[in-house]
Amino acid sequence: MTTFFTSCILLLMVTGAMAQGTIKGMVKDSVRDEPLYGATVILKDAEGKPAKIVIADLGDYSMTAPAGNYKIEVTYTGYAKFSQAVTLENGKETVLNINTAEEVDMLQQVTVTTTRSGTALAKTTISVDVVSPDLVGNTNATKVDEVVDKVPGVTIVDGQANIRGGSGYSYGAGSRVLLLVDDLPLLTGDAGIPNWRDIPVENISQIEVVKGAASALYGSSALNGIINIRTAYATKKPFTKVSIFQTSFGTPKRAETAWWQYPSIEVWNAETNDTSAQDDVTPQLLSGTNGYRKPVELGVQFAHRRQIKKFDLTLGGNYFYQDSYRAGQYERKFRINANTRYRFTEKVNAGVNVNFNTGTSASFFIWGNQMPYVHILGTPIQGQKIDTAIYIPLAGTITENNTLRFNVDPFFTAYDNKGGRHRVQSRFYYVNNQNQQNQSNQSQLVYGEYQYQRKFKIESEFFGDFKLVSGIVGMYTHSNSQLYGNAQYDIANAAVYIQGEQGLFKEKDSENSKLNIAFGARLEYNSIKSPGEVIVNPKVNSSTGVPDLVSNPDSLSQEAKPVFRVGLNYEITPITFLRASWGQGYRYPTIAERYITTQIGSGSNSLAIRANPSLQSETGFSTEIGIKQGFKIGKFKGFLDVSGFWTEYQNMMEFTFGGGKPESTDLNNIYFQSINVGDTRIRGIEASVMGTGTVGPVKFNVLTGYTFISPEFKNWDNDSVRTNIQSLSTSDQNVLKYRSTHTFKFDLEAFFLKEALSVGVSFNYTSQVNNIDKVFEDIIYDDPNDLLFQGPDDIFGIGYYRENYNSGESFLLGARVGYRYVINDSDGKEKAAVKLSVVGNNLLNQEYMIRPALVGAPINFAVRLDVEF
Repeated sequence: MTTFFTSCILLLMVTGAMAQGTIKGMVKDSVRDEPLYGATVILKDAEGKPAKIVIADLGDYSMTAPAGNYKIEVTYTGYAKFSQAVTLENGKETVLNINTAEEVDMLQQVTVTTTRSGTALAKTTISVDVVSPDLVGNTNATKVDEVVDKVPGVTIVDGQANIRGGSGYSYGAGSRVLLLVDDLPLLTGDAGIPNWRDIPVENISQIEVVKGAASALYGSSALNGIINIRTAYATKKPFTKVSIFQTSFGTPKRAETAWWQYPSIEVWNAETNDTSAQDDVTPQLLSGTNGYRKPVELGVQFAHRRQIKKFDLTLGGNYFYQDSYRAGQYERKFRINANTRYRFTEKVNAGVNVNFNTGTSASFFIWGNQMPYVHILGTPIQGQKIDTAIYIPLAGTITENNTLRFNVDPFFTAYDNKGGRHRVQSRFYYVNNQNQQNQSNQSQLVYGEYQYQRKFKIESEFFGDFKLVSGIVGMYTHSNSQLYGNAQYDIANAAVYIQGEQGLFKEKDSENSKLNIAFGARLEYNSIKSPGEVIVNPKVNSSTGVPDLVSNPDSLSQEAKPVFRVGLNYEITPITFLRASWGQGYRYPTIAERYITTQIGSGSNSLAIRANPSLQSETGFSTEIGIKQGFKIGKFKGFLDVSGFWTEYQNMMEFTFGGGKPESTDLNNIYFQSINVGDTRIRGIEASVMGTGTVGPVKFNVLTGYTFISPEFKNWDNDSVRTNIQSLSTSDQNVLKYRSTHTFKFDLEAFFLKEALSVGVSFNYTSQVNNIDKVFEDIIYDDPNDLLFQGPDDIFGIGYYRENYNSGESFLLGARVGYRYVINDSDGKEKAAVKLSVVGNNLLNQEYMIRPALVGAPINFAVRLDVEF
């Protein structure tokens, strides 16, 4: 009897085993032909309930379930949901390889910057804006900052980015906004500034802008936020694109300011910087002295991407030619880049990315818009105001450069058997700027990082998945430059960081968590090794004929600080997300901020920029609460985002008037430098709308937003502090310098005729800049050797211009139209395409001042031709 029952049990077990079926396969990106590591695969029964759930850690999955009819679903952040009916047969193995593409829904767009791993835009714990690469080409942006400037809350001032008023204006040194290209920093090692011309505009897949302190993950320069440029990837189908363009500039509203409109004009000699040596220039297109020709911009660029078996190749190149509307300013730049990757297996890949940029250029620092005075019998009498030289440089302020920059970025990525990702990435970044005014600088930066990521599957009805990101970073820069007193400087940075993201309140029969909490920490070490004696004042000693050396108070400066962040995101409904975040920030001075020593201009007009070896680091925090509401109008999907933010800085660094007496009759007493201005606070609100989709037969892309900021000093109630601040500022109110209270940005593009015809319109409004350095309006010009042109104040005419013409307020209207003609093959698939575009900027021809003594471009039009095949 026992034998009989045992046999029955064994028979039932065998029968049960035979009644099982298996399904397995690989989940891949349908365009890149790459595994989607960490995709969720769900097998649902006839009633729609999950029978099996697995994570495709390395892209592959396998599930065994009782024979029968099922539905298999695949979800992956940022990708369209895959669903297909399947049948499992007794004892059989079914192979189903799944291909899915990135989702168009903007709420599901993936951002990697905030967590260093993929997170849906709707579920981020901090404000992030994602910009499509289409906006780059459609607006004929020759540099990435021209597109980033369209993002709500972001302002680009003379090439320097600030987010929500977190920075003012700093001349060529330091940035609180970290620029990344494919998650690697691209700020110069010595000055800590971005070179926007280095970024391959022809090969961009996405631009991500993080608003708020991100030092916990990215370190010192991410105090105010991050701009991350993600380059395009190679695809199975080869892609090639060639673009050419020309931009022409119209006559400004005040025609008399257009120096290039006259048959002959006298301008200062750019080579000798001598006010007595003038050139008679006849401006004409592509002939004559560099920078003194009729304004024009020309360019050609190409992109090529393809997969060659296991080898991925992305190539790009760009040549940019400019003679500026600012006399003496020009660019001749050539750049080429290559991204390579070899996939040894599905788990291991490695590659090297290379970018090379060289050329010549001349930069325009300050106009020649001076206020002359005539002396008659020793009595100063005001002469006629020169208010038309806004596009002509002050003598000696044109700086010509021969530039060579390149970076080489090796990387290695491997996945272990538990789904963990190990990544080593590195960069060598070389910068060499040579000029004839003792302002050359050269630096070599070496960067290395090891990073580990893993998604932990938690079997719980309450806890969702846990994501871990951790790493170790090292960076070293060496510089020996004229800008820093012809001395050697070495700056080093090392850090360890960790961040976790935990899901809570898991939804029934789903992998989605209603609440996501992120928390991170970073310990950062910084040091600068500098000479025991440094040059602080670039002005020569009349006795020795050379600048004086002074003792360096801290020739080996070392500092280590921890920073922390925490954030949460709660899904109120499937299209409504509430978020809150708090993050600390920390920024260490760059070599340039502490040790730059130079002068701008020539003769008695020159302004000194002095070193400040005692400059200290700054710290701060940024906190935010916001809500993201999705909406749908027909097939148009988008979201409304509203947030309130509060940022504080302790010991804030600013480049400002450093000392001297503006009422003096000798400009040798006037200088600027980076100093610690005290504790500051910036509060504000922001509302933005982003969306894409069709309404009827027309497709629309929308990006718009309004930002209000209240930037102020925290210790304004202290009488002595307030008096000192007011003595340096043009405003008596408690407001930080070089900020606009209100900004509004709008960009709309519509596509007609099956998306062949595109029409776009944009406008940016920036309110006036209420406060600048008071010294700009108070400087006296009184050269005893010049008996004619002397006078009491406002030598540069900045105060006069702000009062009578423009104080920084601008309303810039732009429009564009393009037509794309498609050539199909015999199967009806697109084989090639040609697009012709016309882009107009500043269509109201407004005259506006970007920052003191720098006026923006008049009305201009670009014609662009794109050929794809």
